[in-house]
Amino acid sequence: MTPVVQTVMEAPATPRGLLSLRDVLVHVFYNQKAIIVCLLIGLGLGVATAALTPPTYTAAGLVLLRIGATQAAQEGLNGPQTYQGGEVVLRALQSEVQIIRSDPVIAAAMARLGGGEPADPKAMAAFAESLKVEIEDGSNVLRIAFVSPDRAHALAAVQAVLDAYLDRRAQLYVNGSRARQDGEIARYDRALSDTEAEIQRIRLDHDVLDIDKDIALASDRLEALVQRSGQVQERRGAVGAELTAVARQLATTEGRVLDSQERTNTTPNDEARNTLLRLRQDRAHVVEQYNEDWPGLAEIDARIAAAQAQIVENAQDIRSSDRTVRNPVADLLVQRRASLRIELASLQRQSAELETQLAAARARVADLRTAEMRLHDLERSRSASETIHRSLLIGRAGAALEDQAVDDRNTTVRIVQPPTAPMSGRDLRPTLILAGLALGVALAVATTAVGMVLRQVFIAPGEAESSLGLDAVMTIDATASNLRSDAGLTAMARLAGVLLDLSIDGRPLQVFQFVGDDAGAKCRLALGVAQAMATQARGPVLLIDLDAAEHYRRKAGGSVQRLPAGRSHLEVAQSASAGLWAALNPLETPLGAPTATVQDGRTFLDLMRGAFSRIVLVGARDFDTPEARRLHGLADASLLIVQAEATRAPAARRMREVVLASGGDLLGFVFTGRKHHVPEAIYRWL
Repeated sequence: MTPVVQTVMEAPATPRGLLSLRDVLVHVFYNQKAIIVCLLIGLGLGVATAALTPPTYTAAGLVLLRIGATQAAQEGLNGPQTYQGGEVVLRALQSEVQIIRSDPVIAAAMARLGGGEPADPKAMAAFAESLKVEIEDGSNVLRIAFVSPDRAHALAAVQAVLDAYLDRRAQLYVNGSRARQDGEIARYDRALSDTEAEIQRIRLDHDVLDIDKDIALASDRLEALVQRSGQVQERRGAVGAELTAVARQLATTEGRVLDSQERTNTTPNDEARNTLLRLRQDRAHVVEQYNEDWPGLAEIDARIAAAQAQIVENAQDIRSSDRTVRNPVADLLVQRRASLRIELASLQRQSAELETQLAAARARVADLRTAEMRLHDLERSRSASETIHRSLLIGRAGAALEDQAVDDRNTTVRIVQPPTAPMSGRDLRPTLILAGLALGVALAVATTAVGMVLRQVFIAPGEAESSLGLDAVMTIDATASNLRSDAGLTAMARLAGVLLDLSIDGRPLQVFQFVGDDAGAKCRLALGVAQAMATQARGPVLLIDLDAAEHYRRKAGGSVQRLPAGRSHLEVAQSASAGLWAALNPLETPLGAPTATVQDGRTFLDLMRGAFSRIVLVGARDFDTPEARRLHGLADASLLIVQAEATRAPAARRMREVVLASGGDLLGFVFTGRKHHVPEAIYRWL
């Protein structure tokens, strides 16, 4: 049997956000009525279409088309025909298809079938819908087919279409432009003669043999003359500057320069100096032989003084001589000036000659440029005229051959296969029935997908986990919704055991809050869990239900106890279950009073923790009020109650956000009232 309770330890291993095979089957069986309706609609449409569709016969004929109306007839006119690419062939074949499916061809074919009576537009539309014209892949063959319940009518229709197509094609491809072509050819003959005469006249006027070579030679000569002129001008400037410098230097240069100069006061064979030298030698010899007071020394000194006086007298007689010669630098500058003057005169005559040649070269270039422009225009006109003239000549010959070719149908169009049809018709009824069934399946899939997207309630725990981002602490089946049944008592006992075993840092959690938008389901679940906690004999349990306080007050009767709670008091009454106490006035305590503060609520719960081992809180249905938000943060842990196929996803997500934003801790959610839409046998297989 399928378990009626599933705890978080038994959750499937499917990653959050992915649909398992079980989830898919759940959605299929959940929407089974809509799926069956979609299947029946599709199957009914298929059966009805099959009943209205009789067997059909398809008659077909093949036509080989040689691309170009005159290709076969013009072989040899201009040599072998150029290869037609695949794109060109395809366009030509598509053009033929359009001709076959055109209204004139269809009208002519229907007139042949109807004995000459014109067809109305509706009949022509029906005929065109039954007519199929296809291009055979990789060939020049057209397949013309007609579908009809009558085999003979299908064959006759294909033959009529072929005949009407050939007649229409013969009318379209008749070429009546030969007279206009003759007039154009004569006009272009005259234009070519005039253009040729004008070209010859321009060649004579401008003395042109080959315009390109003449222009190249004239350009080269002009460029060479420009370079030579530039070099001459540069040399003239250099010679003029050098001549100026030589003249300036010559003006400051002396004609004669001093070659040598001599000045002296000595004469050859000066006796006084010779005597003085001998006397000084004698005195030195006497000083070595005699004392300084020897009388002979005085005589020698007197003679030395006399010689020195004579020398002084002779020194006053000074003689000098100077020698001047012609300055060689002046001679060199004079020669250089003469040569520079000769070179400058030569350069001036050369520059004048180059200017004359440059003017002639520029005039020749300008003349050739004018001739080249006029010749270019004329030759371009002649080339275009010759091309058009040649095309007109070929076209005139081709037009004649084309007219002959159009008259002969076998030249361009050949009937490869006459109209044929199978002896047995094509029965589409089984296919239509299968198509209807496929349509029903597609509608069923689309309906299921739309239902999944638009549905606002949860039918499986996995959907709630993916939407809320929370784990399912426990899943309670619909069979356990009656909490007084064995399945309900077992579910409450297991949920109470899970909550009693929770602890933080070795300290068990005492205050549990149940949050949900269905007050009835939430209150019943909280009562069942509180009774299970009290039954397990782990101490007294206090149930504080802010939504059902009046209900517990009516059932309490006179057995009411008052517990002091700071500035207020809490009235409690013991229930039929041993160890379970229910609060009778929670709205008058700091938990429900609008004027109470968070500290008042925390103090109140601390007092209650001392009196009870566990406290089960049931938040108000309006979970977004300030009093409810205060209560979210005071509980040790909160459980979100999600009722299958009842709790809306936006409301559940809003409850989760409010609890977390208020500072509360969410253990997860309890999924209640789950229904097993998939049959038991399939569950065993999964």
